[in-house]
Amino acid sequence: MLCAMHVNGQSITPGLPEIKPPVPSLYPAGMNSFLNPSANQSSSTGNDYQRRQNEQIMNEVDKNEKLREQTMQSVQSDIKELSSTIHYDLPSWSKMPGSKYYREVFDQMLNIDIDNYSVKDVNFQIENAYFENQLNKEEFDRTIKQTAEFILAKMKEKNFDLNSNTAKNFVLFEFFTQPMQVKGFKDKHFPIKYDFEDYWGKEDWSKMFVTKLLRTNTGQCHSMPLLYLTLAEAIGAEAYLSLSPNHSYIKFQDEKGKWYNLELTNGMLTVSSFILNSGYITAEAMQNKIYMQNLTKQQLLSQFYTDLASGYLHKFGYDEFVDMVINKALELYPTSINANMVKANYNEARLKYVAKNLGIDTQTQEGRNKILYYPKAIEILQQMHGQYKVIDDLGFQVMPADAYEKWLGSLKETEKREESEKLAKQFKGTIIKLKN
Repeated sequence: MLCAMHVNGQSITPGLPEIKPPVPSLYPAGMNSFLNPSANQSSSTGNDYQRRQNEQIMNEVDKNEKLREQTMQSVQSDIKELSSTIHYDLPSWSKMPGSKYYREVFDQMLNIDIDNYSVKDVNFQIENAYFENQLNKEEFDRTIKQTAEFILAKMKEKNFDLNSNTAKNFVLFEFFTQPMQVKGFKDKHFPIKYDFEDYWGKEDWSKMFVTKLLRTNTGQCHSMPLLYLTLAEAIGAEAYLSLSPNHSYIKFQDEKGKWYNLELTNGMLTVSSFILNSGYITAEAMQNKIYMQNLTKQQLLSQFYTDLASGYLHKFGYDEFVDMVINKALELYPTSINANMVKANYNEARLKYVAKNLGIDTQTQEGRNKILYYPKAIEILQQMHGQYKVIDDLGFQVMPADAYEKWLGSLKETEKREESEKLAKQFKGTIIKLKN
């Protein structure tokens, strides 16, 4: 559901290189000269010389062994003393003003019926937490209700079947993409435009919000599909959220069983091959169904948990609350690519925090070796690499920002426009037949 597969603005970064435990030399420096006496040693020294030589070797071994034990004891003592002062969990943001609203929403979401909940209400709660409960719920509800009435009135004006899912989605899609005016309504509606400025919400996370879209009539591939689902819910239409790399869009099925992909960012209809041609959907990704699927209510709720965690970390940072929320998201939807990426970024942030406290530079081999003296740090390192493996096994492939923009912009090509127009005629033709 995120406009960017940074997981709401965050990029997933490669993990630290695999590191191997340091292998201490079996013998102290200089021992080779004692263990490999010269082959041309004079035999005239006899047994006495050999005995003295052996005694010298044994004494040297004992001396170096004691020195090694003393050194290791000292190192272990230092490590033990240091470990007792190291915090292996990220600092909590729970005392920060405003963080309590996220925790309150999380508690409320835990009581939701995962198969029957309001998209409008859940999404509003998440956005309202970011603004510390300063949004007006009554005004928001009124706006959605009036917009739904406007769309249904347009269906009546067109003499469309009010029970037709195809007709509802057709007019709803027109609402997003074309100017619209209805008799009896004072205001004329204008198409929703794509907001090209900070569309990943890196500078302003509220760019991702439906409330921002309603205020400005501009949005992007996170807020537009969410508003579509909210309005579909309000008029009783059936539609689904679907994901592709760095992107989300709407899918719905007409009465004849034909599926349509609604690309709200460009106001066009697309075929599945267009999404596949992005070049960043691997065979493994298709096999694991992380893209181009109709998200169930349970999977959509998982996406909302991911949105909650993402808003929190953008406003405050990573801590145990982010991990707790994401674990819930993964419980509902284990293969969610967005939730898995937030989990990976959390693990990496935790490792970096611990390494910094230990005074370890993980960019050097010496630092990567040093971390092996701290079992808890090793555990965190393994968790991070394990999460990266999960993402790799799901078939995720990083789609650079410029590649995403080029792919999205390719919809403007003549071939794609003609394809969209052809689909639109089929779409409209189905409506006409249903009307008659």
